[in-house]
Amino acid sequence: MTSEMRDERLQELSQSNYLMLKNAYCSMQQLKELIDRLHGTYLEQGIAREMDTVMAIKLTADRLYVELELYLRPECDPDSAFDAARPETE
Repeated sequence: MTSEMRDERLQELSQSNYLMLKNAYCSMQQLKELIDRLHGTYLEQGIAREMDTVMAIKLTADRLYVELELYLRPECDPDSAFDAARPETE
């Protein structure tokens, strides 16, 4: 495999990985919304028995979502990013 072929393959893998990460971010956003609704329902009903499990799921989903959002939001929704976080244009 020549150097040019390796560089081209690396570029293809980078694009593929980015698309996969972007899709994971969108799915995580939907999951976070569902967990937020479930968490709110448990709080309203005062159910404590399974609350620890729901709270652990919510905290994990929130942490993962925030990490993905910091990395991908400027690309997925550029109008919502702070000016300093916007991707540079050439």
